[in-house]
Formats: sequence, structure tokens, C-alpha cells
Amino acid sequence: MLTPPQLQAICEVVAAGSFRSAAQRLGYTPSAVSQQISTIERALGVALFERSPRSVRPTPAGLQLARRAGRLLADLSATEDEMRAYAAAERGRLRLGSFWSAGFRLVPTVLTGFLRDRPDVDVRYEEGDPQVTVPAVVEGRLDLAVIFEYGVVPHSRPDGLDHTLVREEPLYVLLPAGHPLGGRRHIRLADLRDERWISYHEDTDAARCLRHICAAGGFLPEVLFRTNDYNLPYELVRQGLGVAIAPELAIMDTSASPDASGTHLVRLTDPAHTRRVYATRRTSDPNPFLPQALALLHTAAAALPERDGGEWPTVTG
Repeated sequence: MLTPPQLQAICEVVAAGSFRSAAQRLGYTPSAVSQQISTIERALGVALFERSPRSVRPTPAGLQLARRAGRLLADLSATEDEMRAYAAAERGRLRLGSFWSAGFRLVPTVLTGFLRDRPDVDVRYEEGDPQVTVPAVVEGRLDLAVIFEYGVVPHSRPDGLDHTLVREEPLYVLLPAGHPLGGRRHIRLADLRDERWISYHEDTDAARCLRHICAAGGFLPEVLFRTNDYNLPYELVRQGLGVAIAPELAIMDTSASPDASGTHLVRLTDPAHTRRVYATRRTSDPNPFLPQALALLHTAAAALPERDGGEWPTVTG
């Protein structure tokens, strides 16, 4: 197989028209250059130059090899520059995953930060709940996933992952406008034992959380409506069809909407009723962009306003 020094020797001899001039450019002796060309000719089984006492003339094979060698050397140089850019964390890829509400409230800060600071980084984003994104991190299909864990729901974590707490958010009860408990700032679950509930599918952590916290309040919730559509529970509450639980990130103020109508959010009293948001990565992942991504996530989380219940114009998932 031809080596880069051999390719460079071919190019220089063709360009200079003599072994002596090529040797001066390369920093070799004329004899060393001549021997190198002879080695290439023997290996390839073709004459590359016609030799005379004062000069050498490339054969058609020599000209073709010099053209290809020039392109190969240029590609090799560009590859070296590209790898140096990767080593300097100027180029590369970052693959992010997140559940919906964090993707809406936190991830845009990460994406815009990379586009601003590292325009040559290929940033990819996929939406999914933890049961989808955590296996993707384990298998190397994602570098970083923003996940959630409800404080009252037991969880098992795969080995080899690092979890960084990004935000701990309180849980709220969503009440229809005019509800008699809507004026409170905090509420106990026991006060809602007679309510009709709106929840997510039974196999979700959100539904498990509702069962756990209601059991702690001494009752089982009467769930009349189940959906995995993030927006539907809030609309059902707005229409007065029941009450629901929502974590803070899932609530978006849309008071600018001309058709907004009031919906009460009341914070749960028990401080254990929270949802924790983590950034999850493989401990062995060498991606140099992960520290900046984590820093941007913390910046986005710190910039979110603190809520403490009250009347909000409307909410969405």
C-alpha cells in the first residue's frame, strides 16, 4: 500500500521535473528520492518516469498517479484538520432526548446555545418519555436524556449511568374555575377524596404517582378519564369535568390568548409530592460537549419562574 511520503514524492518529482529539485523541496537526498520512486515502480509493476542524465519525464501512469496522489494528500490533510477540530471540541455531534414539557421549557436553551457558540456541532434532538430515552442512552443512541422521576414512585436505574439533578418541581392540583377550593394557595389530597379525576394511562409514572399520593391521603381516586395526550387533561379540567395533577414544567402560561379562561392551580401541601428532573448520561461517554449541555440545562432551569399556586388563565401539557 502506498504511504503518504511516497505519494508526496511522486507529486514533487512530477512538479519539479527532476529528482534533485524534488529532493531539495522534500529535504531528502536525490539518491533517496530516486530509490523511493524505484520502490513504488517495483511494487506497482509499472514505470512512472522516463529517466535521462539531466531530467525525468513522467509516463502516462506517472501523471495519473500524481493527480490521484494530490487529491489523496489533500483529503488526508483535510481529515487531519477535521480530527484536530474534534479534539478541540469545535466539531462533533450531540444527541439529546427529553420528555415533552422539559423539551418545551429547557431544551431550546441548549439548542440555541450550541448554535450560537458551536455552529459546527451537529446537534440532534428526539422527544420521548424516560422509558424510551433511558434505553437509548444505555445503547449509545443518545448522549444525554432529560428524564423525570416522581418522588413517590419507586424506580430502578440501569448501571453505568450518571444522573444529574436539574430541577425539583412541586406538583399542583388543577381545578376548574369557580371550584370552592380554588382560592387556596396549598391543598391536601384528603380534601379531594370526593372529586372525579383525570389522569394518564395506568402504565405511566404520572398515573402511578396519582395512586400513591391519593393512597397517602387515605383514598383511591375515581379516575373517569384517561389519556396520554398532554393537552387533553387540562382542557377537561377547564370544562369542569374533573380535577388533575400536574407538575410545574407541564404548566405553561398562555395569558396572551384571546380566548383564555380561568383555571385554578393549587400546590400540594406535602413537600414529598414532587417530580425530579434529571440529566442522564453514560458515565463512560467521552463526548466533549456534555459539560456545556449540562450547564445550559441548569441555566434554563434556573431561569424558570417560581410558582406558588393561584389562578392562571389557562394551561397546557
